[in-house]
Amino acid sequence: MGIRGLTGWVRWAAKQTIGVPEWSEYEGATVGVDILGQLYKIKAQHACPLSYLAQFIAACKQYKIRPIFIFDGKPPDAKRAALKLRSAAREASAVELQHLEQTVAPQVSTEEEKSLLELRIRSLKGNTTYFTSEERDLCKQLCYAAGVMCLNATGEADDVLAHLYHTKVISCVFSCDLDMLTRGVQRLCVPSVWSIPGDADGWVCYNLPEILEHVKLTHDQFVEMCVLMGCDYTVGQKCLPYRSAYWAIKYRGELLKTLEVLGVRDETPYYDAIKRLNGLFETEDTLMGEKQWTKLRAGPPDVEPVSLSVFREGPLKSLQEPIYNALYC
Repeated sequence: MGIRGLTGWVRWAAKQTIGVPEWSEYEGATVGVDILGQLYKIKAQHACPLSYLAQFIAACKQYKIRPIFIFDGKPPDAKRAALKLRSAAREASAVELQHLEQTVAPQVSTEEEKSLLELRIRSLKGNTTYFTSEERDLCKQLCYAAGVMCLNATGEADDVLAHLYHTKVISCVFSCDLDMLTRGVQRLCVPSVWSIPGDADGWVCYNLPEILEHVKLTHDQFVEMCVLMGCDYTVGQKCLPYRSAYWAIKYRGELLKTLEVLGVRDETPYYDAIKRLNGLFETEDTLMGEKQWTKLRAGPPDVEPVSLSVFREGPLKSLQEPIYNALYC
């Protein structure tokens, strides 16, 4: 979903609480992985998402981590306004990209201009990256072949991950999105683009209780602050920069008083967003279909050596031998 400015707020208000994972602590742990966002990033860097996924799975097996990969389903209707804005931004990026590549690039002469142009083109290509259904299916097939559980959310993966955390199916979440903190996930590990479990760097670990203790907010106040900063469920509503939102909630104690000061007449969108972040609109039936819950109850599938050999001889034939060997474990 994305809370605007949340990463900046944590770095500003609670930098001392930010750490790195101690991988030995994750041995034997079951973790939920919001994998699709990471695969998008890999593809945007013109790398192979399937190869990255294979390395991620191999690293999990090496460190005896049991991942559950959650794939996003259909976005909820409540995000329609946000998705419309993103679609418009994606179209604008595509138009600018075409202009730069076809019109501007042939006229660039200096190395400095070329460098700046390449940076902009790379950014625009990242904005226009699309992950096809065929690519998703191939990633899921690799998970099955390697004996790793992957599940399809009916809606957003975030909702399923939060539910699995609160029902103690998983003990931690690996995700690119800090908004898992607003959903009450107390242990969150965020990777950089290329990071896999076991890396000495490239990961940031967030501990929600430590953050809340440091900034002296309750979790309810933290969620209210995040909603006041702006999210996909409050598009078009008044919002505040993260510092202003923090001081507003800390000084006034609650969201309602701040909305009154801002002159907001209809508080409903804000409190609906809070309810969604607290999972009050979700049930098991809305989170995933019965087939997915059955898969979860059955546990991870068995490794399929024959299917892995197909990947080995096909789309992953350039993968290093030690990684392949780890997939068979």
